[in-house]
Amino acid sequence: MRHFVSAILVLMLSLAPALGYDAAGQAVIDRLKAGKLVTATELAGLMMGAERWCYNQRDDECGWSDIYLSADAEGAEYEMSHAWNEKVDIALVDRGEFREDRYFCETDNDWVRSIRAYSRDDGVALEGRELASMRKAIAELLPAEKGGACFDYLYRGHDEAAQTITLLQRQFRDGVHAPEQDAEVTLHFDAETAENLGWYW
Repeated sequence: MRHFVSAILVLMLSLAPALGYDAAGQAVIDRLKAGKLVTATELAGLMMGAERWCYNQRDDECGWSDIYLSADAEGAEYEMSHAWNEKVDIALVDRGEFREDRYFCETDNDWVRSIRAYSRDDGVALEGRELASMRKAIAELLPAEKGGACFDYLYRGHDEAAQTITLLQRQFRDGVHAPEQDAEVTLHFDAETAENLGWYW
C-alpha cells in the first residue's frame, strides 16, 4: 500500500504545473548582479517569458503594464494597458525596436487605431462614436514627431516566492538620460498573479 501511495504522489507531482522561471529568466538571474545592464538579447527572452510587465507597482496594481506579443532580434510588439482616467481603462498595441544590443526604442508606429477602452467599474467595452471620440482626443495630445525615446534596463533582483524579476527602466532622449522618467518594472512569471493585476489612477 505504501508503494502504491508513493507512486500516486510521484504521478501527481509530475502532472502539476512546474514552478520556477523559464530558461531566459533563470539565465538573467544566474548571470546578473544588481545594477548590471540587461542586454537586448536578454530583454527579448524576458519579454516572451514573463506573463506581464508591471510598472511602478503598488500592491496588486500597476501604473501601466505590458504584455509582449512577439519579440525577435529586431524588436518586439506589445499590448500596453493603463487607466486613462478615473472611469476608463485603455489598451493599445505598439512596437519598439532594439538598438546596440542595449536599447528598446519607440518607433513611428500608428498605435492610436488599436486603442480599446473599458469602463473601470464593470469592464464593459466602449464602442462606436464614444470610442472614436476618445481615440481622436488621444491623437490630438500626441506630439507632432512620434518616437524618439529609448529605454535600457538594469537588473535589480528577483523574488523566488512571488516568481518575479525586478528591473529599473531608464529613459533616454537623444542619448541623454532623463532620471525623472525612471520606472521600476516588476516582471510577473506566475500567470494567475499577472492576470489579477489592475491599474491605479
